Amino acid sequence: MARREFLQLAKKFEFGKHDPSGMLLSEKLDGTRVFWDGGITRGLPTESVPWANIMDPKKPGERKKKIKPIASGLWSRYGNPIVAPDWWLNQLPQMFLDGELFAGRGQFQSLRSIVAKDVADADAWRDVEFAVFSAPSAKQVFQRGEIKNPQYHLEVDPLTISAFIAQRREAGVCEEFKHNPGSTFIDELNHLQEALGGGGLCYLHQQTLLPEDRAEAEVVLETQMDRVMDVGGEGLVLRDPASLWLPKRVSTLLKVKPFSDDQGTVTGFVSGRKTDKGSKLLGLIGALILDYKGKRLELSGLTNEERRFETDFFAEYAATHPGEDMPTGTQGRYFKTGETVEFRYRELSDDGIPKEARYHRGV
Repeated sequence: MARREFLQLAKKFEFGKHDPSGMLLSEKLDGTRVFWDGGITRGLPTESVPWANIMDPKKPGERKKKIKPIASGLWSRYGNPIVAPDWWLNQLPQMFLDGELFAGRGQFQSLRSIVAKDVADADAWRDVEFAVFSAPSAKQVFQRGEIKNPQYHLEVDPLTISAFIAQRREAGVCEEFKHNPGSTFIDELNHLQEALGGGGLCYLHQQTLLPEDRAEAEVVLETQMDRVMDVGGEGLVLRDPASLWLPKRVSTLLKVKPFSDDQGTVTGFVSGRKTDKGSKLLGLIGALILDYKGKRLELSGLTNEERRFETDFFAEYAATHPGEDMPTGTQGRYFKTGETVEFRYRELSDDGIPKEARYHRGV
């Protein structure tokens, strides 16, 4: 069975290799990627939804220990339900939407704490917007294939999911559901412009068409990158207007960032220590230990809040064992072993280890 992802993912843009001319340019948001199913699954038991992430990807045949019990219709890129308040969900249209929850530049950690809750904080969600990128069809989203990564394992059967959607429509749950027939990105934008209108918490993410001349396009790209970075932005995204939405990492969707980025899996923690250079990390996480392509990588760049351990016991142990690897079983308040995190780095060392690696975000 062919490998696939749950949503469409971007490859990295490289100057000199990729030609940005004629592509659509947008700001890369520092948010949480989501899929809205039009409300088809809203209120259903999560385990009854055929694409829900309920099986432990590390233990074949076993269910995950923790599953949010009720679906909201809003899903993370790893097939987990995101619990949002009714007043917020009521403003979303009855159509498939691929986009990102966003609470402003530099607010990723705050947003993460809001969307991760088992019970929605209605007041906190007032700061959350839904920036829409695409409107893929059911045929595109649920095409046959195997999702297999450290966070999510699922064999997608389009016939089962098609029958599930038809059943929900027959039940009158989504009578006015608007299926987009599967079109090019520029067609999707036109469709979304009409469907979403202007204003509100759910809106079409702004896109700018680059010049057809490559040199001119690269100048605009660099200028826009400087502008975005000056206001604390994340980077840029390029997309081919003639491309089709596919549930995989594609070269027709490119992320443009000032640093290289990659991913690793959290395998442990180094306890922090107090130094003569002003570091005051005693009792906190000094660094995350990652498995990076089979190699150990110690990742810094955490805020003091992110450095907190899960329990006082771990914090007390760390305080009495500064600068050491923490015992097996240790967990952070915000980081758990087995979790995949993304980091930025400037270059690779001769032995393939990222230099100046700093935590960027959970994925």
